Amino acid sequence: MAKARKKYDWVVLNQSQSPVFQRMLEQLSAKLGSCLALTGMPYPVEGGQLDVRAAPRYVRKSLPSRAWSWFLFLVTSLVVVLRLPGRPFVLAVTNPPVLPHLVWLAHKLRRNAYGLLVWDVYPDHMVNMGLLRETGLFARLWARMNARAMLDARVVITLSEGMREALRRHLGQQASSVRIEVIPNWADTDQLWPVPKAQNPFAVEHDQVGRITVLYSGNMGTTHDLDTIVEAASNLQGEHQISFLLIGDGLGREQIEPAAAGLANVRLLPRQPWEVLPYSLATGDIAIVAQMPGSEHLSMPSKTYALMAAGCALLACTHSESDLARLVRTWDLGAVCPQGDARAMANAISLLAGDHDILVGARTRAREMAVERYSLQAVLPRLYGVLERAISRSSD
Repeated sequence: MAKARKKYDWVVLNQSQSPVFQRMLEQLSAKLGSCLALTGMPYPVEGGQLDVRAAPRYVRKSLPSRAWSWFLFLVTSLVVVLRLPGRPFVLAVTNPPVLPHLVWLAHKLRRNAYGLLVWDVYPDHMVNMGLLRETGLFARLWARMNARAMLDARVVITLSEGMREALRRHLGQQASSVRIEVIPNWADTDQLWPVPKAQNPFAVEHDQVGRITVLYSGNMGTTHDLDTIVEAASNLQGEHQISFLLIGDGLGREQIEPAAAGLANVRLLPRQPWEVLPYSLATGDIAIVAQMPGSEHLSMPSKTYALMAAGCALLACTHSESDLARLVRTWDLGAVCPQGDARAMANAISLLAGDHDILVGARTRAREMAVERYSLQAVLPRLYGVLERAISRSSD
């Protein structure tokens, strides 16, 4: 006799997750009921109400490899959702970005209620990158499909006020029909914390003790302002106490490697394992968070909160009215400079590095705000509230 497939109260689809995202699911499932997480980045789970199932990973080597890995995850997700017993609530993260359209299709095929967690606003990002025309058929069709997916969703969650307004533009005259919740991303402040460099093995290994470390950590895409960072480092070669540590991989890394190799104050390192991340992030005194011009209200870099948890002052390379810039100014976490302006970046770094009290104050406030407002413990009750209502409605 065939073994009965397990029934779940809710399902989460997210191709590229972090350990803290999975930890959030573990805690939510203890209250919301049994949960299946389908992801390309599974981590071990010990008991509890959360099951994690491996799916095709996100491959970032090239645009074709990205698109193919997205396609594989979408097909796998559709098959899994359609085969699940009952009709569990489905929460889709915009990772890959067309996942909302897939859960809308599953909803039409078998009436699963669903919600959307929007981390990036598409197709706006592709329009901003010049890959699509805003008035083109594909972009307009994508936006209309987004609107349909949001209209039928039990809940829509996004990360900032600017992103909410961008989503409302997709809805047009129907914007009042959808309640879009703004809940910021979060950091695991129990796993990430300030570590004095003399006691930090990563800082010791990479010769950062006694220096002021300017850190860039994360995806090195072609739109992440890496050329500007290298140029700013070149402008600051005379300030010997300032050291640049650039950590990550992506399509933009090879573009900066020749210039970075010629600078004594720049060290380029590969992406670090998760277990090293608490020490690599804590090595930063000043951490750079860059946004591509035009993308200021289309995403909110999640690494912002991890850097704050590690006690880094923030240098936001973004539009002065972006959500990221407002965060830095509101809590006095560092400095804001325009995208692509190496001189302004170098000046901001020099000012922060040159005033011990200002730098220490920004770093202290970053950690305090991470714990108070942007920790998993601070954000979890809000996520629980909106998801509990959505899941209970779906079972009516």
